Amino acid sequence: MITLNDLPADQKAEITTQLDVLREFNLKVDRLEQTGFWKRYENETPNVVMKMDDLIMEKTGDTSFSMLGRIHSWIPEFNQDEIDAFVLTFRLFTQDNDRISLRRLSRIYASDWLQGGNAQECFEGARKQLNDHLDSAATVMFGDTAVSIRFIADVVIYGGLAHTNEEKSKIFQSWSQSGVMGLIWAEFFAYAREAVDTLKYLRGLNAALLEGVEKHGFTASPPVTSN
Repeated sequence: MITLNDLPADQKAEITTQLDVLREFNLKVDRLEQTGFWKRYENETPNVVMKMDDLIMEKTGDTSFSMLGRIHSWIPEFNQDEIDAFVLTFRLFTQDNDRISLRRLSRIYASDWLQGGNAQECFEGARKQLNDHLDSAATVMFGDTAVSIRFIADVVIYGGLAHTNEEKSKIFQSWSQSGVMGLIWAEFFAYAREAVDTLKYLRGLNAALLEGVEKHGFTASPPVTSN
């Protein structure tokens, strides 16, 4: 067995930094689970209340009709502070420039010293499943236009809560004024649950990897990465 201390100094430093990132990732997932938002909605589906003003109904067939009116939708007991606190930590996993983002972790799991096992396969499988979910169609449609869950999540996070993107901020404001925000929030809450479940799985994957290195070291010397 080869321990971390047996490695050349530069290689030891690189792997130590990567292991610290995995530990930080796990601590941030722990923090997400402690937020009021997660405690409220981990096992509870939010109820959306919707009403229509100035409703006009028109028969379009023997068994079909259309409705035209102004929609108002909301989630009872909606708590903006809880959502803000949740997103403050959650967006660290989605911002590519953050060291604990899923993209950055993907690079760690692709490291030479992790080759030979199935850790990378497990990580990328979970990441792909989440990305597939993000790219699927949302239940909310705007007229005849379908949008992805990723689009709604990005607008909510970077246009509504983080205010880091001017274009997304304008879209979020238009949603807020249109009466559909209850439906938008319900879609976002469902995505958040899916995403946190993935993060919890990856936390377990990280923990198993960390324990293996700490208890058993490396079965062979990790190959030296050429510059």
